Amino acid sequence: MDDPSAPVRLVLRRRADGSLDDVVGRDAQMFRAEMLDDGRLWLCCYLPGTGVDQDRIAFEVVARGDRIEFEAIDTPTGVVPSEVAG
Repeated sequence: MDDPSAPVRLVLRRRADGSLDDVVGRDAQMFRAEMLDDGRLWLCCYLPGTGVDQDRIAFEVVARGDRIEFEAIDTPTGVVPSEVAG
């Protein structure tokens, strides 16, 4: 169970259409970015102290015409005080 007094470490806020609008991650142990191909980028933040080894949140960023799509594709499985809105 989440500790309500623990500081929020992960925030995911969405727009009305469901796309990610705002992402905040605190206390990341490591950040990685990798170009998967010409139009696709993978981003990852590893979060220490969640009770799961190498717990992380990962995102895929895809260029589609004049738009960029940004989606969380992997979320932490350990205890991470979070705010998910939208």
